[in-house]
Amino acid sequence: MTYQVPNHYSHDFKLDIEKLPAAKTDKISRKIAWWGFFSGIMFFVLGAFEIICYFLKTSDESYNFQTETDFTSHQLFVLRYSFDTFILFFGLLVIILSVIAMRCRKTINFDGENVKVTHYSLLGKPEVLTEKLYNYLGVLLTVEYYQFGLMNRNRYIIELYHKDKKLRVPLYITTSGDGVRKKWEYYAEKMRMPALFMTDRGLVSRYHGELNKTLREMSKRWNLAELFREEEHAPEVFQYKCKKDKVIIRERRLFFDVYSILSVAAAIGLTALAIFSVINYTVILPFTGVWGFASILLVCMALVMFIMVCILSKDVLIITRSEVVLGHNLSILRMDAEFLPKEDIESVDIGHNPVTDRYYLSIISHDNNIVFGKNIPLRDLRWIRGCVIREIVK
Repeated sequence: MTYQVPNHYSHDFKLDIEKLPAAKTDKISRKIAWWGFFSGIMFFVLGAFEIICYFLKTSDESYNFQTETDFTSHQLFVLRYSFDTFILFFGLLVIILSVIAMRCRKTINFDGENVKVTHYSLLGKPEVLTEKLYNYLGVLLTVEYYQFGLMNRNRYIIELYHKDKKLRVPLYITTSGDGVRKKWEYYAEKMRMPALFMTDRGLVSRYHGELNKTLREMSKRWNLAELFREEEHAPEVFQYKCKKDKVIIRERRLFFDVYSILSVAAAIGLTALAIFSVINYTVILPFTGVWGFASILLVCMALVMFIMVCILSKDVLIITRSEVVLGHNLSILRMDAEFLPKEDIESVDIGHNPVTDRYYLSIISHDNNIVFGKNIPLRDLRWIRGCVIREIVK
């Protein structure tokens, strides 16, 4: 039987390599697994109880399961049992998934030269894999999107990268992006391996001893001035102004994706709900009261305003002689701004958002990261990246 390795299980993981040999188990939190297990039992019992209740007789004539309509027995079965059966099987599914989460895991052992990975599947014996450290390509930093219940989160993963997926080893996993780049640099330097990251052009490797050097310091070695030469025409999707003391790149138009379209639909729905409530206030007021009615209208108005601000906001990237400024604008109004000194910038990359399947420009320093052009096409982002790099290293 071929063993299929799942993604890393943990959402909070750290392999401590200060003291060797080091060992750590990559698994789903037992607290989360047990909560899922007990929640599944509750859904299962609720569904079973509702199904059993249909077969019970009661002396209270006001509570009668029988209907006066001419439904067939098949239609009555669907009406009575479909939803409760769904609840029962949903609870059973949650129980099974919780048991799998408790059982499936992998243990990592590292002694400085060898990596040992032990996979524990739901059934069968554990599979033990051993590999030399020098067979790994480097330390990879990735961002993985996942859905946890009703919440959508990003999971930041630092791992020892191997061509064989079964041999990839997590080093650090978190759901918070704070300090992740420092951890990535730490593991690469400590293990004396290249730092790897994924860009729009594929996997890129950077020597661990150069991670703390800025883009200006590395410009001659990488020949950035020649690689990113001046281009004649800027793409039409944004405004490009080159002045004596600064360069301004501004989004020319709004970009719509499935999330912004859903946001517009939500704004229209909330507006319609508010208008309907005002027109039929005589019907609604007896149920909500004056304060409740006013609260509903205020909530609808606030949500609509927030959605419109998010949709109509346009970012502007300003590159001065000393820093890069990212401004968040609403029409001509400056809502907020982020500042990043040129001398601190270590990398200008194009990242990928797996949620919207779009790319963005990421300008990175040791302690900060600003993002521009979340909806701009990839070809135009490459032009902006070249422009930003030219302005930084010249």
